[in-house]
Amino acid sequence: MKKIVLLFSVLFVFKTLSAQEEGVFGHYLFNPVLINPGATGFDDEHHNVFMNIRSSWTNFPGTPKTYALSYNGPVGKRLGLGAMLYTENIASITFYRAQLSYSFRYEVEDVKLSAGFSTQFNSTRIDNSDIADQTVFDQNDDLLMEAMDGDGVFDASLGFYGTIKDRYTFGFSLPNLVRARLDGIEGTDDDGPLSHFLINFGGRFDISDYKIKLEPSVLIKRVRSAPTQIDFNLVSSFLQERFITGLTYTTIPDANGEFGVILGTKYNAVRFIYSYDVHLGDFQQYNGGSHEITINFEFARGAGKFDRSKKYRKDR
Repeated sequence: MKKIVLLFSVLFVFKTLSAQEEGVFGHYLFNPVLINPGATGFDDEHHNVFMNIRSSWTNFPGTPKTYALSYNGPVGKRLGLGAMLYTENIASITFYRAQLSYSFRYEVEDVKLSAGFSTQFNSTRIDNSDIADQTVFDQNDDLLMEAMDGDGVFDASLGFYGTIKDRYTFGFSLPNLVRARLDGIEGTDDDGPLSHFLINFGGRFDISDYKIKLEPSVLIKRVRSAPTQIDFNLVSSFLQERFITGLTYTTIPDANGEFGVILGTKYNAVRFIYSYDVHLGDFQQYNGGSHEITINFEFARGAGKFDRSKKYRKDR
């Protein structure tokens, strides 16, 4: 039975994993760079370091465990720079990603807009020891032999991210624009790169009488090897994020969707977020739900001691 599970994991999951890397983390609500390079350095007052951990469908054999370490922050008045290291383990398959992101931001009256671009190297590898049994796997399968050696791909993404009056947020990103195989063989994609996208919009509303901030949002995502899904989110925070809570619901075609709860807190420059998701269909009886943790370190940007315009005003 274990070999059968492993067989389906390798033959099916390897194909989907090598094609889909977007929309894995649910905590893009707190780190939008996870889904949109346009958000890189958008917070022009802070540098941010994020550690993300997600364990999906716990207690089910071979389910995904995903880890990411990322940084993004402003450079000067207009630029943003970010970097991310990412890994995911599914059964005997390990997926790695190293990514750099860049952005240019500007403001027009009440609109703040940023255009971003990311470049990344992806590598997928299968554990050789798990496919040594020739009675289960065909040793002449080119796909498996290639995965044993490590399948490397270069890719790029484009994104736009913005706010209106610091209250309404919106974003649009195009993942997987370029997928150039290192061996020079181009992959096939019947839909084309522009048919895969992520669109988000939402708002931030203060209830001053109760010192509460509400942030409803929606994400529409269509990524490779997955059906179109819609996330509905509501996050609330109290007393300057000392207490954070939220609810999420994800639509899944031909299924009942997923429901999640969010809890978190912020102490000085450290923010901690935890969420738990459950599948609303029959599959939930076979697993213990999905857990995700984010730790965010926020560093205030320098006061700009090299700003010559301030010195000039002072001298006058």
